[in-house]
Amino acid sequence: MPDHGEGIVKVLAINATYRPKQTTSQLTQSALNGAASLGAQTEMVLLQELDIQYCRNCLTCYQDLESDIAPCSIADDARGVLEKIKQADGVILASPVHSGFVTGLMTAFIERACFTMVRPTGRMLGMQGCPEPRLIDKARAVATIVSAGMIPPELRQYCDLGTPWLLEAAALIANGSPVGDMYACGLFPRQLKNEEWSKAFLLRELTAGQLQEAFDLGVKMATAIRDGQVKPYDPAAFLPPGLGA
Repeated sequence: MPDHGEGIVKVLAINATYRPKQTTSQLTQSALNGAASLGAQTEMVLLQELDIQYCRNCLTCYQDLESDIAPCSIADDARGVLEKIKQADGVILASPVHSGFVTGLMTAFIERACFTMVRPTGRMLGMQGCPEPRLIDKARAVATIVSAGMIPPELRQYCDLGTPWLLEAAALIANGSPVGDMYACGLFPRQLKNEEWSKAFLLRELTAGQLQEAFDLGVKMATAIRDGQVKPYDPAAFLPPGLGA
């Protein structure tokens, strides 16, 4: 992959799993491997290993309209992750599915990123003061990976409420557009017996096909960046049909 801007293409994955060696991390690493296969520089951040505190709603970030990354009253590791987003050309947000949504760790991080990574100066649906990206230096490709326990793809809508929210949050924070998302449901090496369904989460396995799908997502992200196909955040892209920004 040729140089992009001032350096090599950088793809960052932010992983909100609580089990760093399990399915979500394996899928995320496969996606990064896909991006790396085209020459991208990749990094995975495990939020569990960092000190990410809860937002205190002090509105320090909200009052700063100038900074690329607004100041925060909390001195923890969140700032470092936000700086990595600024340096990245592509951002993958990854999380297990817990109770149909992403983990509390991911929601806590996203809460810290708003309004540190967005300004209340946008306009949407005739309203002013809406959030818009601070990082207007370039558009960044975004994607999401979620790993579910056992709900099959045909029932995804009942289990995966987090992906639409996570995709828009990623696009808004990074000033980008989605290149794709992945839902990895639980698959099993054999037909489970009746008494085994109560421990199905422990019996699930990733398949070669799922790992390949993640790899392909990384390739797709790196290709979109390389070919200049990434567009800045557009709120209209996330509105229900019939509504305009």
